[in-house]
Amino acid sequence: MKKLLSIFIILIYHNVFALSLQEVSLHLKTSLDTKLKDSNKNKPIIKEIYKAFDNQPIWVGDSTKVSTLIQTLKNPMYNYKNKAFDQKSIKKLLYYLDNNTISQQKKALVYARLDLLLTNSYIRLVKFITQGDVDWDLVQKKLKSLKESDDISAVWEMRSKTIPSTKSIISSIKSGNIISYLDSLIPMKDRYTKLVHMLIKYRQMDKFPKIAYTNKILKLGDRDSRIISIKKRLQITGDYPKDIKINNKFDKALQKASITYQKRYLLKVTGTIDKTMTYYLNQPAKKNIKSIITNLDKTKLYPQKFEDEHIEVNIPDFNLRYYKDGDMISKMGVVVGRIDRPTPLFENSIKYMVLNPTWTIPDNLIKRDLIHVFRNNPNYLTEHNIHVFKGKKEIEITPDMINEYEHSDKKVPFRFVQYPGDDNALGRIKFMFPNKYAVYLHDTDEKNLLNRRYKIYSSGCMRVDKPFELLDILLSHSKKSYDKSDIDKIIATNKPKIIRLKKSIPMHIVYFTVYEENGLAYFKNDIYMYDKIIQESIVGRSKPTFKMPKNRFIISN
Repeated sequence: MKKLLSIFIILIYHNVFALSLQEVSLHLKTSLDTKLKDSNKNKPIIKEIYKAFDNQPIWVGDSTKVSTLIQTLKNPMYNYKNKAFDQKSIKKLLYYLDNNTISQQKKALVYARLDLLLTNSYIRLVKFITQGDVDWDLVQKKLKSLKESDDISAVWEMRSKTIPSTKSIISSIKSGNIISYLDSLIPMKDRYTKLVHMLIKYRQMDKFPKIAYTNKILKLGDRDSRIISIKKRLQITGDYPKDIKINNKFDKALQKASITYQKRYLLKVTGTIDKTMTYYLNQPAKKNIKSIITNLDKTKLYPQKFEDEHIEVNIPDFNLRYYKDGDMISKMGVVVGRIDRPTPLFENSIKYMVLNPTWTIPDNLIKRDLIHVFRNNPNYLTEHNIHVFKGKKEIEITPDMINEYEHSDKKVPFRFVQYPGDDNALGRIKFMFPNKYAVYLHDTDEKNLLNRRYKIYSSGCMRVDKPFELLDILLSHSKKSYDKSDIDKIIATNKPKIIRLKKSIPMHIVYFTVYEENGLAYFKNDIYMYDKIIQESIVGRSKPTFKMPKNRFIISN
């Protein structure tokens, strides 16, 4: 098909020189005013582009340039949603011109029409690569509405992009460097490219075989007729080797494939196959495809790449990754905000760490949690080393003194401060990136939470699995030098100690439910339903409001 299209284009450009390019230009000048509808948002850009070319044809006369553009319009690297971009109309005009079905008198007009279509399509493609087709303003509106409908304060700081300068678009056309220009516009290029390759792979996959449900748990050594379907299913996604003959025995290769699959979908890693895993195996490929596309849409909110050294916390993945010079040098689990108290998504920089931190309990948590607990257990404050202050003076307090604030808009007139210690909610370290949301990374006194399947137990802050490993990395940037014995001595004092960094480390809190790592595709649960909100906010087929489903998913270990 590609070769046939090239032949069409070459033949057309043999024909076009039989016409006067001046005649085509005259039709172009007229068409810019008569054929371009005012509703076309690209009209001002198109007119500016043609002005830069003295209203001469841009594409007509250059078969290589046309062929390149047509291929990019259908290339999933740039058009992963298979958007039309007038491709049918372009193809139809090319066909008519090639088969001489258009009279000589109208050919110049058709060439002008073709040139305009190609220019408009190119601009639309550039816009799609940089901006996508999600109404991010509508997404924000829906996120804010969750406060009223579900008492959820959902925060996602977004930076929607503007279309690249018309000057840069003109330059790419003049130079003919269309592909390199489009490549330069791709956001989060490494992640984006992996997602596109994943999308191509899943679109080409065979239909998944249906696997029968049963209460029997399949394990190593078992023989069962279902195992044949399971192996075929896992072969399609690359979990089970394609060069192994399929039979009905649960062999070591299937055990290994089951473990790989369970890790990819955040299932309990057992190496056996139960009803839960069968449910996931029976999900259609189109569900994966939809998730991949949504995550490609999210890349539009980010630059081409993050800093050479940075921290990324991916909320649905419950992991923190530390990157340096393009390599991941550390990975650790994190506990994130509950589904009704989501961790805000934004970017900042870690500026200092605090050893033996105190914890001043936020007003909203005093009202939501502490007042109720204190009322049921008057000794709670003493048991958890929490001190109460009015101004700078420490005072004794009873539940009766704060009950009235539980459901009030008034601020609680006391400060509740948990002193340093092993039972401090922040553990022994907190990593500070001062922000208006009062969230940060920190150690935890509840280490068991890091072993849960869905690590959604905080009130917005992020509890780190390996805080001392993270501390050790960051100490390479501290203003003073500290070794392990220094840190141990500070911890032993049980007194707060601030360690400042001479270089702030950028930190990005993101929300990617699909990613590729070590050659494998990982699919995570849409814990905050942000993917669903995005999918229902596509321009042209959006829903004006969002309703949070009552049953979202089952929390289990």
